[in-house]
Formats: sequence, C-alpha cells, structure tokens
Amino acid sequence: MLGKTHFSVGMAAGLIACRPQSLSMLVAGTAIAGFGGIISDIDVGTSDAHNKVEHIIGFAGLSIFGVVVADALFHVGIYNRLMADSNIARIIVGVLAFLGICIFGMRQPHRSFMHSFAALFCLSFFTYIIFPDITPYFFVGFISHMVIDAFNGKREKIFWPLGKGFALRMCKADGLVNKLLFHISNIAVFLLILTSRPVQTTAMHIFSIIH
Repeated sequence: MLGKTHFSVGMAAGLIACRPQSLSMLVAGTAIAGFGGIISDIDVGTSDAHNKVEHIIGFAGLSIFGVVVADALFHVGIYNRLMADSNIARIIVGVLAFLGICIFGMRQPHRSFMHSFAALFCLSFFTYIIFPDITPYFFVGFISHMVIDAFNGKREKIFWPLGKGFALRMCKADGLVNKLLFHISNIAVFLLILTSRPVQTTAMHIFSIIH
C-alpha cells in the first residue's frame, strides 16, 4: 500500500486499539501510531526509493512537529508525561538505538527485516525506553502495516531471517483497495478523535464555561 494509506491506517488502528484517555495521549498516541504505520517502508528498493523515503521522513517529521506544536501551544502535557516516565539518558540511548535499527533496516531488501516481527519487537522495545506510554500506539501502527501489506503481491518476510515470506495476492499496492483503505481510515480517525474521551471532556468543559 502507499505511504499515506499506511499512515492513516496506522492512526486509525492505534486509536481503535489503545483508546487514549487523556489529551496528551490522544495527540502523541495518534501521531506515533501513524509513524509506526509508515516506518517499515524505509527499506524500499524500487526505482522511486529516494522519493518514497523522503515522503516517509516527511510524514515522520510532520508527526513529531505536530506533537511539539500542540504541546507548546495548547499545553496538553506531553512533555510532562514524557519526563515523568523517562529521562534524558534513556531518551538519548533509545533514540540512538532506534535510529541504528532503522539504518540497518534501510540496507535490507524491501519487505524483509523492516516488515518482520524482529523489527516490530526491537523498535517497540526502544520506543518503550524513550517513552513507555506511547509504545502500544507504535506497536499497533507497525502491525497494521504488516497486515495490510500482506494482501498485495510482494512477499513479506515476517519471520525474518527465516522463510521466504508470504503474500495473499488479493489486491495491488496502489489499486482500489488502497484508495478505499485510505479514505475509510481517514474518516475513522476523524470520528474516533471527535468521539474520544479527551475531546468530549474538553468540549463539556468549554460548554460549562460558556453557560
């Protein structure tokens, strides 16, 4: 599937599975689930690989930028929650290890290591080292990528380094199913955010102040 579809499906899957109960987790969790949904494709090996990697980095950067801006402007508590569960040393070690795994993954064939349970557990572990609370969102987003990629024609080596991988060959990566998943997941994200407990609580608080 295309990068934007993985990003949207990752966000939707994270919101459905994790059900954020605070505004800080709604913002950070949604962004990280989208990031988890797209990071696997840094291993692209096609002729347009450079463009695709740039798009992935762009999505990742946009996610992080959005979280930082939201916390700075609206004081949703992400930084405070991060520092309550982590520290500078853990963050530095976790980020360096995470980047090291990604660099290793970039040098592997497409849909091998970065589409495997090995990458899922390694990256999730270091996400936990960085910020424990967002780990479930990353985990679910990453799995969503593996699941929907399994429906098209190129094999995924989910048990890397063992086996040849598998593919269900039910659709094309850029075909109708991809478009449907993109639009349905976007609608789902909108509705899930709108009906989430943090948004409902905030809306009720604003309503009570007005009246």
